[in-house]
Amino acid sequence: DYFNCVAKQCFFFSSRRRHTRCREVSWARRCVQETGINAEYMGIRIVRKDMKLYYFDGPGRAEAIRLLLFHAGLKFEDVRIKREDWPKYKDKFELKQVPALEIDGKILTQSYAILEYLGSKYGYLPKTYDKLYKVIFVMNTAEDIYRKAYMALMPSSPLDAKAKDEAKKNILEVDGPLHLGALFKKLSENESQKFIVGHKYTIADFYLLGFWATVLQNPDFNATFYEVIKTKMPGLFTYLDERMKDFNPYYKKCATKLYYFDAAGHGEMIRLMLKAMKFPFEDIRIKIEDWPKEKETGKFILKELPVVACEPCGVKFAQTDAIMHRIGGRYGYLPINKPEKLYKVVWWCNTWKDLIVNYMGFAHSSYSEEKKKEFRIYYFTKIVPSLFEAMESKIMMNKCSDYLVGKSYTCLLYTSDAADDTPCVDLGGRRIIKKK
Repeated sequence: DYFNCVAKQCFFFSSRRRHTRCREVSWARRCVQETGINAEYMGIRIVRKDMKLYYFDGPGRAEAIRLLLFHAGLKFEDVRIKREDWPKYKDKFELKQVPALEIDGKILTQSYAILEYLGSKYGYLPKTYDKLYKVIFVMNTAEDIYRKAYMALMPSSPLDAKAKDEAKKNILEVDGPLHLGALFKKLSENESQKFIVGHKYTIADFYLLGFWATVLQNPDFNATFYEVIKTKMPGLFTYLDERMKDFNPYYKKCATKLYYFDAAGHGEMIRLMLKAMKFPFEDIRIKIEDWPKEKETGKFILKELPVVACEPCGVKFAQTDAIMHRIGGRYGYLPINKPEKLYKVVWWCNTWKDLIVNYMGFAHSSYSEEKKKEFRIYYFTKIVPSLFEAMESKIMMNKCSDYLVGKSYTCLLYTSDAADDTPCVDLGGRRIIKKK
């Protein structure tokens, strides 16, 4: 905050002293590079030319370029081409391929060449030959992994099923560990563990983060690389995870949509967590009578709700617990690296779920009204008091009475009020709490 304040004052004072715009921009870029702070955070607006980046609707080879442009504070039009529209575009580009960057009508192609061009222009390319070698080494090594992973995992790979299985086995057992190990070694040898080369962002960081974005968003890449890097190379995982947090504002610009019924229920805990994070999302509430038609559209995994969809990247998440773990773990609401706290969080989630599941089991069953009445009495006199007594005990054991686990919010944002607001489910939560 102190640097932001000083930076803004210096920038505006330099303007008052009638320094040329060229010198102001040079100063602004230098501040951004030397501190690693995104230009947008400093309120700096660098003079920008009309810029368009063309690529398909996903991270892939364009993501490193997108991240560099965002970090440099350069506004650009992110043109995401649908696969069916590709024939209309490809004749426009040299080599008939993307990514392609258009600057004032001039089109640049080849992702490596674009990155080096932007890196040289905006200060993301090292000035010494030794560091430049390391940057290119890291990028080439990551490219080797990417290329071999594409052949083994992507549906558009030219390999047949047998060759794909062999390629996948090879990347899991041989090439993957070899190349990832080389990247891990470069990070370990660097004087700063925050960056892969030197003390600030280079195009090598953007390239690795582009690859990591593909791992996070592509199910095949995720299943192949995520756990390997996380468990066997924790230093590399920490580096990638921490650096991705620098780009939270960029990824929040993607449209996030939550699909659920026009009620609280299982969707409410996700709504509450996203609101607590101040994460912008579209709360799409589907009417019960429209659900039979909606679930056949193919938009919903397992044909059930809730579903969280991220657009335009097209990633979808289903199953309430899985969504809560994914979002909570990614944004610091789930203590993944603290087993004891993680156990407590999951205990609370499952105990609240027991309240719902036990009630729904008879409320929507085909039992007679008399049987339902008997179970309702048993539910509210036996099951609910027992569960609330266990919850009360857990609350008393927590050192901070303001939260259920630890001293801050976790992904336990599901309250009895949220359940009570559901028209067809009355847990009696408020009544029991007030009585106690």
